[in-house]
Parts: sequence; C-alpha cells; structure tokens
Amino acid sequence: MTGPTRSHEQGRPPTIRDVAAQAGVSYQTVSRVLNGSDRVLPATRERVNEAIELLGFTRNEAAAHLARRH
Repeated sequence: MTGPTRSHEQGRPPTIRDVAAQAGVSYQTVSRVLNGSDRVLPATRERVNEAIELLGFTRNEAAAHLARRH
C-alpha cells in the first residue's frame, strides 16, 4: 500500500473513493466491506480496513441512512 491519497492531503475528509484508491479496489468493494458483505475475500477486506485506518476514514452515518431509505 502506498501513502495517503493526494485529495486527503489537501485537507478534506477522505471519501469512499479515496479509500478505494488507497486499497487498489473499486468503491463498490469498499461499500461491501463497510456493509459487512460476505462477498469480499479476507485479504481484500484487510486491505480496505488498512486503507480506512491509514486515511482516517469515518463513515457519514447520516448519508448512509439516507442512501438506505427507499
């Protein structure tokens, strides 16, 4: 894994796309990890979790709640 992404270094909070770029996966894979899907390989889940920790990503629970409402 490389250092933090450039957008994170510019002072804005990291996004799911920043985490995906850091982990070398798609943003959909990051979403699956955040939502606890079992459709993610353990090694991939570990990379995503490492990227989340490295970048200091925190999920916006209000936005996640709105996204789940149908």
